[in-house]
Amino acid sequence: MEIYKELVVIRNLMLLMVGIVALFLMKTLSGLILPLFLALILSIIYLPLVLYLEGRRIPGKIIVPFIAIFTVAVIYSVANIFIATITDIVGQMDFFVEKLTEKFLLMSTVLSEIPYLNLNTDILLEGLNSLLNKDILTSSASSLLKGVGNFGSSFLMFTLYFLFLLPGLSHYQNYVRYVGGNNLSLLDDIETLLKNVSTYMGIKMILSLTTGIIAGFLCKFMGLKFAFFWGFLTFILNFIPSIGSIIATLIPSLFGLIQFDSFKHIIIMFMLLFINQIIIGNFIDPKIMGNRLRLNTVTVLFGLVFWGVIWGIPGMLMSVPLMVTLKLLLEKSHSWSPKCPKSI
Repeated sequence: MEIYKELVVIRNLMLLMVGIVALFLMKTLSGLILPLFLALILSIIYLPLVLYLEGRRIPGKIIVPFIAIFTVAVIYSVANIFIATITDIVGQMDFFVEKLTEKFLLMSTVLSEIPYLNLNTDILLEGLNSLLNKDILTSSASSLLKGVGNFGSSFLMFTLYFLFLLPGLSHYQNYVRYVGGNNLSLLDDIETLLKNVSTYMGIKMILSLTTGIIAGFLCKFMGLKFAFFWGFLTFILNFIPSIGSIIATLIPSLFGLIQFDSFKHIIIMFMLLFINQIIIGNFIDPKIMGNRLRLNTVTVLFGLVFWGVIWGIPGMLMSVPLMVTLKLLLEKSHSWSPKCPKSI
């Protein structure tokens, strides 16, 4: 028994060391590993569809190229629209800053006239000028455009990974049997893991897409410019837990403050976007997801910060899927741990 305990301690220390090295490599080689993770997650989402179509005796040589070409074309087209919109917004940054300053001046003037509020307009304007400092905005715009410029190489890597993973993942059972032999528990664990992750990501993608489409239509209905962009941004940001939905509501509302002259119009748009997030995020999402794959708030926030440090914004977008995967792995860890022989 003592020997077994020592072996467990040694194993845990080795796993800890391997984990630290793996995290270092993930951060250092993020340009190579991040597209791989994105391609893997997308391949897992498509896995049930591929298996269903193969069960209908549709050749894999037809299924895989069609899904791959369709997915890559959609991502490329949407990304081009997204990049063009960002470039347009950055090009009009001076105009937006000027309009926003005017609106804040008007708002501060109105608020300063309210009795007992004792609002210092000069302090507000000083804070606004610091926030809208031209050097800060220029630096932020440059960083944004640099990130957009890196999209080409990342997209190429993602496409290559996706083209290799999608056809290979549908035959994962053969690989597991080859590696694990007759270890049926290992195959069951991997099947459960892939099924749960694909179910979670599929549902999350549908809910986020629904939220984004509704947000885009609301922005279009209210007459806000770049309505498609705000809808797509809402779809992306809804993958970031907690703060994503807040940012997705505030940014279009801020641009509404710049564009519209009527504060009533702005408040109505903000309330509609807020209600959209509340209904889908707080009522429909928990109802569909249930408690099986839900994480507590502390775990979600830890994952958000942790993966944000490792991979930045893409890491924050994938933080919940990665934490869900980790949770499922830990739940199954008892079946992978070495068993203590009865003779010990």
